[in-house]
Amino acid sequence: MEISTTLPQKLKAAMSTGANTNHNDPMQHPLEAISQSIQGATQGEARAPRIAHMGSANEGPADIIAKVSGAVQGGKREDDGPYFTNNEGIPYPDPAHSKNIGGIPVASDVFLFQKQQTFNRSKNLERMVHPCGSGAFGYFETTKDVSNLTKANFLGSVGEKTPIFVRFSTVTVGREYPDLARNPRGFAIKFYTQEGNYDIVGLNFGPDVIRSQARNPRNFLPDYDALFDLLANTPEGNHAGLMFFSDHGTPKGWRYEHGYGCHTFKWVNAEGKFVYIKYHFIAKHGQKQFTQEEATRMCGEDPDYSKRDLWEAIEKGEEIEWTAMVQVMEPQDADPEKLGFDPFDVTKVWPRSQFPMHEFGRLVLNKNPENFHRDVEQAAFSPGSMVPGIEDSPDPLLQFRMFFYRDAQYHRIGVNLHQVPVNCPFMAKQFATLNFDGQMRVDANHAGNKQYAPNSFAHKFRPDVAEAPYVVSDNVVSRKSHYYHEGKKSDYAQATELWSRVMTEQQRKNTIKNTGNMLKFVGYPEIQVYNVGTDYAQGIYDMLPSPEFQFAEVEKLAETAQEWYKEKKFQPSTENKLRGDAPIAPCTTSMSPNPIKTTIWLWPSGLYPRRIIYFLLIKKLTLSTLAAHNIHLIPIHLSPTGLISATGLESRPAGTSVPFMRLSYADGTHFLIHETSSILEYLQEIFPGGPDIRGETVHQRARSRDVLSLLGEAIV
Repeated sequence: MEISTTLPQKLKAAMSTGANTNHNDPMQHPLEAISQSIQGATQGEARAPRIAHMGSANEGPADIIAKVSGAVQGGKREDDGPYFTNNEGIPYPDPAHSKNIGGIPVASDVFLFQKQQTFNRSKNLERMVHPCGSGAFGYFETTKDVSNLTKANFLGSVGEKTPIFVRFSTVTVGREYPDLARNPRGFAIKFYTQEGNYDIVGLNFGPDVIRSQARNPRNFLPDYDALFDLLANTPEGNHAGLMFFSDHGTPKGWRYEHGYGCHTFKWVNAEGKFVYIKYHFIAKHGQKQFTQEEATRMCGEDPDYSKRDLWEAIEKGEEIEWTAMVQVMEPQDADPEKLGFDPFDVTKVWPRSQFPMHEFGRLVLNKNPENFHRDVEQAAFSPGSMVPGIEDSPDPLLQFRMFFYRDAQYHRIGVNLHQVPVNCPFMAKQFATLNFDGQMRVDANHAGNKQYAPNSFAHKFRPDVAEAPYVVSDNVVSRKSHYYHEGKKSDYAQATELWSRVMTEQQRKNTIKNTGNMLKFVGYPEIQVYNVGTDYAQGIYDMLPSPEFQFAEVEKLAETAQEWYKEKKFQPSTENKLRGDAPIAPCTTSMSPNPIKTTIWLWPSGLYPRRIIYFLLIKKLTLSTLAAHNIHLIPIHLSPTGLISATGLESRPAGTSVPFMRLSYADGTHFLIHETSSILEYLQEIFPGGPDIRGETVHQRARSRDVLSLLGEAIV
């Protein structure tokens, strides 16, 4: 397969000449050969047809990946010289005998020590997650016109093909672990587009679930207590947990599993309008899974079954294919109150009945890597690698992954990872990065270009590719944002749907068996799955060899299981909820457990207390009215020495600004709020009706009053 029609012109010229290995022809000057061998395809002139062995086997990264990926025709790079050398190109004298004195090797044997020192450093750091995997090259073909939804260049024309690399992996087990073991699966795609590399990095579990599946640090054994304990403490994790314990956790190799983009993204069109989308990649030949017994047997018979199956299928000439599908949500529809779920919650899926799947392309894998270490082990993906027309959403986990994935790759490979062929943006029409230097930087490294911007000479910027602006509901800094489901039974709704309506009877039986078999490794039982399905919980209970509790206890505990280990949370209000283009901002509602006492401390003067005081006046609230609702207002005084004092002020944490409010609960817990807007939200819901005084006009109207007088009227 050749896609040379879409290659930059200079790359096409370089690829069309190739490298002639007829060693009777005159050889280039070594400096010229090395200079050409390390240049990227988007910099420097095309390679001459006659070069030395070193240059023949060590083309530039763009040249290598263009051929390895199948984007252009080209043979494999091979060190086909007539004799071995060391890394400096010096002929190797003898592999069997080291330099020695009386049979004792000496440190001056540079061949022996270079060989061993290189061996000691031959492996990269293992990935913290997804270490066990393999991959293949191929292409993505656009099959439907989606230009009305996104301006992404590679999705602009039906029939356009884009080179890709796909890496499959297990998630939490080590590099040498059997790849059929029960585990989530990674599905990462790198698109080599003309506007840079675009990565889709499939991920099913959040960071805490990843940690819960790590080995026990004390004895390095699989820690099933941690896995079940995490699921017991996070009701939202039981949807993914149900898939983990089902036969989805043991797919029959990489070829027979669907891919899932995991997060919500934005597609932005040329007019700047956007929609929210979710990616799906549907295996052409459907999903196939092993049962637990089959997977266990195959882990022993062939620990590398998935890797071998993919490799051998491609070597036989088979093309492995997935249909690329997308779900689309208009911004005005992204309202949790209307949807019944948070569309930016990574633990939730979008129901296909509400948001149908639309085909937009296909993935085809048809070429194996040439070298596992170079092409697979050093492949680096990041959800933050997005081309113009594709942007992030308010999904908080996506926001975090956009940083820490690239940071992990810098730690594992280095800041110049783009020089590794598989990570090289070889299809990009332009390459003039502002980043320079760093370990192993061997390309032009800016050469004569300016290393600062803006400048008056070259390399202008592209304002047209800036992200589409959007507005958030509130300028609130908080550790609470996306918690629409916390403490609610709705956290189980999608897991229940999967269990009761999607799974077949046989799949449910297998899931019960798989879960029960793993529970035998657990030191103590805590069950959340009753809320997923009573028959699921009963089936697991029946498998316990000697349960230490009655099933009726499980039924009773399940009534409040969604609240386990959850602090008192502020929930979204109807006045301040997501309206399609903004994350949920925190505010309280009467749905939260009622505090037994509310205390508000505020200065007698100041801009922000004026808003609260004006609210009290316009509502005609007095101290006795507030006290009837267990609300107490305490003024803060400033002494002549500059010290502040007020009753109970010692409860204020260091650094907390005023005004601030403390909600006290019957169980002895407290919740502190020091944002004026949130305090007003709270008071507005307790004393509804009348004009909404939370806008900017409140500032102006309060400024025109004698605030000390107002304080006296309302409080004294």
